[in-house]
Amino acid sequence: EGRVCDGAPPFPTAPRPSTFRHTLPSGGQHAGEMAYGPLCQCAFMSYGPRIQQKAPPLDIVKVIWEKRAKFEPPMGVEAPPPGQFMLLAFDLHEAKADASTATRSMPLDDRCVIFGSSQFHDGQVHDGHKSVQEQHTALFFMKGKWHLKGINGNTYMESMTAHPWLRDAEGAVPKRYTSSNARKTEAIAPMDPKKRLSREMCVFRLGDSDRRFWIAGPLPLKEGEMEEAGADAGRSAAVGGAAGVAGADRRDRGGERDRGDRKERGRKDRKEARSRTRSRSRSRGERRRK
Repeated sequence: EGRVCDGAPPFPTAPRPSTFRHTLPSGGQHAGEMAYGPLCQCAFMSYGPRIQQKAPPLDIVKVIWEKRAKFEPPMGVEAPPPGQFMLLAFDLHEAKADASTATRSMPLDDRCVIFGSSQFHDGQVHDGHKSVQEQHTALFFMKGKWHLKGINGNTYMESMTAHPWLRDAEGAVPKRYTSSNARKTEAIAPMDPKKRLSREMCVFRLGDSDRRFWIAGPLPLKEGEMEEAGADAGRSAAVGGAAGVAGADRRDRGGERDRGDRKERGRKDRKEARSRTRSRSRSRGERRRK
């Protein structure tokens, strides 16, 4: 039993339960059966898989990121002169369709104005674009100048020469300023220092929004900035040039008349002089005859 072929040793086999004997240390023997009970079974053999025995889920709201603190204006911020500055806003598609009615305005009388998408902060200018943060950018007045400071998002300052449809609160075309600088857009990140607005760089936008904000008023001139001749200046220059040409023509005609009058007077004077000399020569001849 247990042999595979002749001459090979038998494979070890477990003894049958009926013939198993356990030898005691004292040399005695007693019959014992193999314990094929629950102690020898694995866990998966005892019962089926445990289904629906987990604890119910907990409805807990966890704050992973801390909420940003409310922006506080820096030290040295002061109130601007009343009635001198105006904040205007327009959407590009509306301004391109009708620039005179697309502009919305508000006076800048506060020392600090915050722009963002939140509707729960009092006194904040709203821009609901998806790229605009709750508190995106701050505009404050310091040392006689307006400055922009990024809070939680990128802001872009733009030159007014890139927006020919700018209109003031009354719908009139404002004075335009330009410079020799080829860079007409400047980005402001939250970690960047504040940027000063000027006569040319007075337009800004928040993130990728289509809305533009610009400040009308006596902003300071940066180095190299100058006033650009607009349509009104061109018309006045054309009118003045035409008037100058007409005046020059009148002066030329007047000069020609004066020269003609002088020539006529010269001819008359020469004729009179000839007549006088002839009369004198005749009187002298008559005296000699006498």
